[in-house]
Amino acid sequence: MHTSEAVVLGVSGHTPATQCLILGLPHRGGQMRAVGVSLPLGQAVRHELLPLLRPAGDTEAELPGTVGGLPGADPVYYRPVIPDVVVEIEADQTGPREFGRFRHRPRVLRVRGDLTADNLPSAP
Repeated sequence: MHTSEAVVLGVSGHTPATQCLILGLPHRGGQMRAVGVSLPLGQAVRHELLPLLRPAGDTEAELPGTVGGLPGADPVYYRPVIPDVVVEIEADQTGPREFGRFRHRPRVLRVRGDLTADNLPSAP
């Protein structure tokens, strides 16, 4: 397993037990690129994130299934948030991401209040 950081782009799931994060990394031109969907959040991480996440509009967004799963997977619907919260994640991938995304869903370990999106490497 390998740890790294990602920016929170949104929250998916309708109940606390199914809530996941849409994870992103800076991309060329300063835009954020979605690179994966986390495993469901643990209670401690949910409570730590709750006061930090700020909605980025009132509508749900759609993430192509290829980011959250395999090609042909259903799209993932989520609530976008302002991308200013960085989290530490644990993934089973250390090298280049497959199709620009994590192959398997990473686990969110903790909030990285000491980092901003500007501190993260760009996604390919």
